[in-house]
Amino acid sequence: MAIYNRFPLTYPDTGNYLDNAIDLLHLTRPWIFFRPLTYGILLVPFANRLTIWFLPLVQGLLVATSVALALSTAEVRLSSRAFLVTFAALSLLTSLSWFSGQIMPDVLTPLVILFSFVIVWTPESAGSLRLGLVIGLLSVAVAGHLSHFPLYATLLLGNIITRMVSETATCDWRSGAMLAARGAAPLLLAGLIVMVPNYVLDGKAVLSRSSQLFALGRLVGDGAVQRYLEHACSTRNYSLCAERATLRADMDWFFWDPRGPRARSAEAMAHGDSTLLREAPLIVAGTLRQEWRAVLRRCLGDAAVQLVTFEVHPGEQAYSPSVDASVRRLGWGVEAAYAESRQVRRVMPATLISRVHYVVVCASLLLILLNLSALRDPLKRPLLGLAVAIGMGLVANAAILASFSAIHPRYQSRVVWLVPLLGVVTAMQSFGALRRAGRPPGQHQQAPGPWPRPVRCGRAPRP
Repeated sequence: MAIYNRFPLTYPDTGNYLDNAIDLLHLTRPWIFFRPLTYGILLVPFANRLTIWFLPLVQGLLVATSVALALSTAEVRLSSRAFLVTFAALSLLTSLSWFSGQIMPDVLTPLVILFSFVIVWTPESAGSLRLGLVIGLLSVAVAGHLSHFPLYATLLLGNIITRMVSETATCDWRSGAMLAARGAAPLLLAGLIVMVPNYVLDGKAVLSRSSQLFALGRLVGDGAVQRYLEHACSTRNYSLCAERATLRADMDWFFWDPRGPRARSAEAMAHGDSTLLREAPLIVAGTLRQEWRAVLRRCLGDAAVQLVTFEVHPGEQAYSPSVDASVRRLGWGVEAAYAESRQVRRVMPATLISRVHYVVVCASLLLILLNLSALRDPLKRPLLGLAVAIGMGLVANAAILASFSAIHPRYQSRVVWLVPLLGVVTAMQSFGALRRAGRPPGQHQQAPGPWPRPVRCGRAPRP
């Protein structure tokens, strides 16, 4: 998609990530109040006019490596040709290439889902090199975005339960504890990757200084804060009390409108002294105590809508002043290429592509249903584990983002291409089983793959 666009795809937030990478190159202070520094660090090798063009290729290779590791862990053996055809089809017909070709950490979200499966189902017999690679890549992927922390924690617990339930004859609490310890390592490393820059730059070892502010904005968007302030302002002197009558139930207005509360407090927050920032945790806690039922209903409803909202948003495929300012810093020629991209000229067929994505996802769901036999096979437990991990990832991603932000097509689009991947894999497995069933005995054995078959719950095989 980046080739078709004639420039790596961008999003309004891209400017912040590029600026952080350029600032690191010039040894100046990056701005990390809203977002972790992780993706900015990953962009450093590409933050110039010569290498920026290679970013979509590198991100595509990273996604392909992740898919290959997940499939091998699930004991799915594809020939090189079959893998390339599958990956090309996913790039052409799903949202995969929109995110592998975009300068955004959203490319890392499906990696969190795939690696959360790999880290639990990879046996110790696979070797320390492979396990170390998975832990390293997963740590970076989790650290790429704050939403990845609750997403991975949810998936880790779900994947451990799935494996232990599917292998009740060989699993016990010790095996579960070992899997939990292995899976906790990337979470701890990701926390360090995010907190160390915050401590070095701001003197605070936290994942985010803005998390409570985002929670406040979300509750304002629901109207819950307004209802809380009607009662609280009679006894508490919050700064928002003076404007509670004009507070809009709109999260985007709260954060990004020049007349919104966050924008008016931006200068104070930049100096680390903001009344709004100090009061946010108190207002959030009070609102949740009073309005928790309404907030829960709203989050569940939004999660259901977010789960099925994944089209290409036409408004995002446009010119962004913040991105333009950032690409100008990359050097001669980059700004002109950005200005000539299809995205900026608004000639990307977003509506048509969204329809294709919906059709492909719906067809893939039908394909999965028609080939459930590939998942019910007792010998295909790892493949069932992958299917469960993808399903949990889709639901958890929608629920987490709907709880902390407004509904947006981008959030689910970044992971929904995993459904067609699973559809293709289950269809291939069913077709292969049918072909083997029609062969004479002794001629249907599958060639061994490059990785050993998983050992139950990480145990060594008995002699």
